[in-house]
Amino acid sequence: MVQLLLVLTFSIVVGVAVYVAIYQGTGRRGTQTPNGRLSLTGAVLVALLVMVGLSIPASFTQVEVGTVAVVKQFGRVVNVFQPGLNFKIPFIQEVVVYRTQEIIYETSSDPNASQADYPDFEVDTATSDGQQISARFTVRFRIDGVRAAEILENLGTEQEMVEKVVKANARVRVRNILKRFQAADLYSGNVEAAESAIAEQLVIDYETEGITMVFFGLRSIGFTDAYKQAVENKQIEAENIATKENLAKQAEFEKARVITQAEAEAERQRLERIGIAQGEAETIKLQAEAEAAAILVKAETQAQANRLIAESLTPEVISWQATISWDGQYPLIVGSGGQYILPSDLFSRTEGPMPQVSSNTGITVPVVPGQ
Repeated sequence: MVQLLLVLTFSIVVGVAVYVAIYQGTGRRGTQTPNGRLSLTGAVLVALLVMVGLSIPASFTQVEVGTVAVVKQFGRVVNVFQPGLNFKIPFIQEVVVYRTQEIIYETSSDPNASQADYPDFEVDTATSDGQQISARFTVRFRIDGVRAAEILENLGTEQEMVEKVVKANARVRVRNILKRFQAADLYSGNVEAAESAIAEQLVIDYETEGITMVFFGLRSIGFTDAYKQAVENKQIEAENIATKENLAKQAEFEKARVITQAEAEAERQRLERIGIAQGEAETIKLQAEAEAAAILVKAETQAQANRLIAESLTPEVISWQATISWDGQYPLIVGSGGQYILPSDLFSRTEGPMPQVSSNTGITVPVVPGQ
């Protein structure tokens, strides 16, 4: 509406200027009186040309991809333009653009260093056990283009919507929900439960206002220096206790190791003694068996020899052995009559005549044939 007033004012000024110029121009021609009708006609034509020239560019609006444009006419929403070139009534209709791409709202200790679309300061709150903390988080969201007209009517422009809904709801939900959790859980990094609870509530809050939440994340939670020092001292104490417990367990393990080693050594020695005794017994047994086997073989051999000797001892052999064993002396047996008695059967078993051999004593002895 303001643009229309400006264009009308500018066109009227130009028309008046043209009227004055034509009026004065026609009055300088001799004795003719100025032509007011001609001046007025020229002024009106020029003013209309100016208005048309200025209205043509204002009759089109280009909506970029990833955005929608809500059309207002005299303060009332009449249409929503989609990406592309759209026609509108110049100077009467105006558009309010909303991004339908992802938008980032982020809190940090230094918002000026943030690359988010809407940076903000971190949120201060307290845990369920009274510890002061500061939360830094990120919200990614999109505006529902179909509900852009509703958003404009209920909340205003994109910046106003972020302030009234995205920013306000996120900060309140984070501050209140973190109060349900203890500091130890948040300090240890176990923030998934808190993060899920906040995200679940924000999804509901944003959906009712035509906003789709894509992501919520707790980037970090800051604690006071006093709490950090207390936690550090507690951790050191716990580590000392754990170290002592480990030393005690090591001592127990060492004790068990020494006992096990001693038992193993005793068992080894026992088995070694058993092995030695068994070895010696086996050796003695083998020696005894070997000696018994040798005796048996010797006895069997002797028996075989005796058997063979017995089989070979014929009367002739026996007589022959007696003969070759005779030293040429007759045994003398003194009888009561002083007579010499000779063995009557010394050579009685020989068959046939035996050769006679004369000894040095003059005694003739028989000779076995073949000798």
